[in-house]
Amino acid sequence: MARKTENISVLQADQHGIAWLRVDGAAKRLSVLDFVRTPGDFSAEGALEAALADLVRERGIANDRVFSLLARHDLTTRILTLPSHERQEITSMLQFSAEEFVPFSASELIINHAVLRELPNGESVVFAALAHKDLVNRHLAVLNNAGVEPEQIFLSTTCLVSAVLAAPPKGLNRYALVHLAPGGLEIAVLDKGALVYSRGTGSGQNWAAIAENPEAGSGGGLLEESGAEELASEIRGTLAAYRRESEDGEGVEAVLVAGDGLDTVRLCASLAESLGRDCRPADMGGALAANGSPDLPLPALGAALTARGQGRISIGLLPEHVAEKRKMRGMKLLSLRVAAFAAVALLGLGGLYWQAVRQRGQLVAELEARIARMEPNAAGIKEKREQLKILRRQVDRKGSLVEQLAAVVDAAPPERVNITRISLERQSGISLWGRAKTVNDVAEFSQNLRNRAVAEGLTFFSHAHSLYEQQAVEQGQQIFTYQIDIPLTDEKEADETL
Repeated sequence: MARKTENISVLQADQHGIAWLRVDGAAKRLSVLDFVRTPGDFSAEGALEAALADLVRERGIANDRVFSLLARHDLTTRILTLPSHERQEITSMLQFSAEEFVPFSASELIINHAVLRELPNGESVVFAALAHKDLVNRHLAVLNNAGVEPEQIFLSTTCLVSAVLAAPPKGLNRYALVHLAPGGLEIAVLDKGALVYSRGTGSGQNWAAIAENPEAGSGGGLLEESGAEELASEIRGTLAAYRRESEDGEGVEAVLVAGDGLDTVRLCASLAESLGRDCRPADMGGALAANGSPDLPLPALGAALTARGQGRISIGLLPEHVAEKRKMRGMKLLSLRVAAFAAVALLGLGGLYWQAVRQRGQLVAELEARIARMEPNAAGIKEKREQLKILRRQVDRKGSLVEQLAAVVDAAPPERVNITRISLERQSGISLWGRAKTVNDVAEFSQNLRNRAVAEGLTFFSHAHSLYEQQAVEQGQQIFTYQIDIPLTDEKEADETL
């Protein structure tokens, strides 16, 4: 059936509620035509499909270009630096290493990525999404049972970032964006217009009640604390994790808080007091569309921008077999139309019969040519995978990382020092944390590490030094916690060691 409109509909539907946004797909600027939010509990079997089917029927959504959203907290994402600028090579690397991030094989996952930036040394910083096929298939089944087939399934994080970057906050370079959605929340850190950190988690909190009264006790945790305090703890932990992973170790300048249909002014005031930093509402929804409103959900607005080709980053999670099936169905529909036209032409003018046959043959040849062009991709992926296996075997044989770890463990004074944490960074070196009986034990550990620089040829171990020793009492006994740093001095040394 031909579409009757150029309107774009964005759907986000799960057991916690339904949100639907319709925009004008032909307008030069984003223009909101309609918006419906239906909160509630749709966990009962068939409840979500029934409610969504009613909405689709009442609003004529099936006649629009439909796109849907999957929440960040329902799947796994990673920001990675990979040694390639080629999209196909990056895809192969992600498929090859998928099991390092999730307990599933690549065949069980839908994997896609967006390149955040390309580095001059040939590497790329990518935002990768790994969703289990069962999750995506259940999402598709709900939509299909309601009478819609989405053109694409977008990841909420990329849509959220696209929305914010379309109307960025003034005066801020590095900031955290907190989005409160039914069933969970996600936190994204942006630095100079680029996504640098992302985290999502499920939550049973009633964000509307917390936004209205931030100081009310929620009872959601082990301790009886307010909903705003629990949210502040989550934000604080995320920002601490970001600082540990960032290159400069600096924090964010401000925290922006957005929620679907929430007035976050009072919540931001409470969070600012708890976090000790600038906290403000993310109200750019009113600036994104010609007739926008701060109450409109940012992920849905970002999805509409992405559907119009205006999103800064995009990750689609529609299964390939679904896309191919629809493509073939479209081709079949086109073939049927051509055949019908040929039949009418044959009845009207017999001379056009052979021309219609030639047109159909050309169409078949075009389909076969497309299939032939796609076949080498599989061979290319297999070849790249074999190359990666060879490279991994070469790296494993070198054994430098194992040797370094062995040298660190051997240098520890026995029964007087333990190691609780080891951090290895390619550009910075090795950091050790642990406990010792005395300060002299820490000094001896540092000296042993420096001795390994000559004895075992690990030259950068000569820079080992203690950063701190702090006295503590554990199980009634006085101990000293310590940190020892083994820094690299230059990029050449980093390449030769880590």
